[in-house]
Amino acid sequence: MKREHKPRVLVLDADLVPCLTISRSLFRRGCLVDAASHTLRPLSRYSNAVNAIFQYPDPLAVPDAFVDWLLEHLRTTAYDLVIPVTERTLVVLSDRRERLSHINIAMPEAASLEVALDKAQTLELADRVGVPRPLGITLTSLDELGGLKKSLKFPVVLKPARSIGSAAGGASQLQVSYAFDASELQAGCAHALQFGPVLLQEYFHGIGVGVELIARQGEIGYAFQHRRLHEVPLTGGGSSLRSSEPVMPQLLEASERLIAALNWSGVAMVEFKLEPRTQEYCLMEINGRFWGSLPLAVAAGADFPSMLLDLELDDAMKPCKPYRINIHCRLLSRDLAWYEAVLRGGTDARIATVPTRWDVIKSLGLFLHPGHRFDVQSLRDPVPGLADVSRLVKGYVHRLLSLVNEWRFSARQRRAWKKGEVRRAISEARSILFLCYGNINRSALADVMVRAYAEDSGIAVDSAGFHRQIGRPADPVMVEIAGQFGVDMKAIRSGCVTEQQLRDSDVIFVMEKAHYDRLLSVDAALAGKVFLLGAHRSHAGWPVEIADPYGQSRASYKACYERIAEAIDNIKAVIAERASD
Repeated sequence: MKREHKPRVLVLDADLVPCLTISRSLFRRGCLVDAASHTLRPLSRYSNAVNAIFQYPDPLAVPDAFVDWLLEHLRTTAYDLVIPVTERTLVVLSDRRERLSHINIAMPEAASLEVALDKAQTLELADRVGVPRPLGITLTSLDELGGLKKSLKFPVVLKPARSIGSAAGGASQLQVSYAFDASELQAGCAHALQFGPVLLQEYFHGIGVGVELIARQGEIGYAFQHRRLHEVPLTGGGSSLRSSEPVMPQLLEASERLIAALNWSGVAMVEFKLEPRTQEYCLMEINGRFWGSLPLAVAAGADFPSMLLDLELDDAMKPCKPYRINIHCRLLSRDLAWYEAVLRGGTDARIATVPTRWDVIKSLGLFLHPGHRFDVQSLRDPVPGLADVSRLVKGYVHRLLSLVNEWRFSARQRRAWKKGEVRRAISEARSILFLCYGNINRSALADVMVRAYAEDSGIAVDSAGFHRQIGRPADPVMVEIAGQFGVDMKAIRSGCVTEQQLRDSDVIFVMEKAHYDRLLSVDAALAGKVFLLGAHRSHAGWPVEIADPYGQSRASYKACYERIAEAIDNIKAVIAERASD
């Protein structure tokens, strides 16, 4: 059906690459495309496919203000279609459908979307329709974990029930984590439960495969499949390099059962893990919106934005030509991070296949492949690609300058210990303060280890953190590890640092440069009495910062304990000399 006017479309989330892909696709279809974002200079603003760019309030921080902006904007500008690209905007709009009922927004029915957004409901749906999925259970309280620890098979995947979680009145984008033993599971769940229920799943070894599709009332009209070649981080995350491949019949059949049960209308990606050797697969999740690897689908000929336009404006799915296989698409900025991660090493081989040198050479060779494309860089629309490269260069320059600054800072801190400045400060101190972010691990441990010893010598010892919530018990993993060495942390409770504490303390030990910088931003006069606890070693290769182990592996907690214990031994030695004098 030929339209009487050029469709005008508003695409949200303009700071993300899929918005750029959608804008380019709809521009080729003859649409007038506007884009909007909560950021000041989104990537899509540089595209010749975008007619106008707008800025709205951050949907995660102020969702109602974002909706108010959209309603006001649409009073002055008429659009045939509004396309939310990520959960960041989609969830907010879906939750306020009554206010937006007069606007044509490309989003599925509320009941269908709710199942796709909630991972626990997604897996229940998989069980009902007979689609394999990892064994797992939904946790709503830490008390429920006690009886599960013995029955769970490690490693355990910790997935927030929703990608967008809420805590302390705000919303946050949540990430997947892993636990390799009971103590890591306890710490990880304690953190994740702050934002809502958490799904505990067995780990399924395999490669990431996505079946992207568009459907109308539960019937798939077109499907596309991609395989992840690079993921960032290497342990599993967003893809930076992926390739198109034929849709596997078993994955398409599984997707059809899920989409039919949801009575889905719109675009979606059904994500699977596939074991290539046995061809076994498991459902991971359903993304009920456009996906990050959309540029690959469009480059291969699966033009989902164009198909969505027909579905939303004509309520019809028009035929689309078969897509091309063996097309590779690369998100340059993220893929550089992949190469960095490979070169740095240290990847946890328990849940990631560590790339070999040959893997790196093969992936570099794809740059010369005739089917190689970039997510952002395009000869037809060059400015976004140039802006992306410019941001990359600026980012690397900034990182280089930061490294130089950190090196100089580390050297100064080491000299302060080596030349006796810290020793003199301790020997003259009447009070010592240990400071970190949460005051439930590092500073709390240092406090307990030195308090009684120092107070016998007339030195008051205290600890605090920047975290505003006070009265929290020490991290249970650190409590357990410290207990093995005879250090009792059970009675300690967290505190939030005050200006009075900073003024009254003669010596302040922090764990990271960020803590040092934060204190000096409050009062530059503190510089003379703030030292890095971990800089006591003079060896240039030894890190001066003591990293926060919270939510990390048990080995990270133990390493943290050992670093702090060694530093405290140095402090105790100075106090002993002071007492003998």
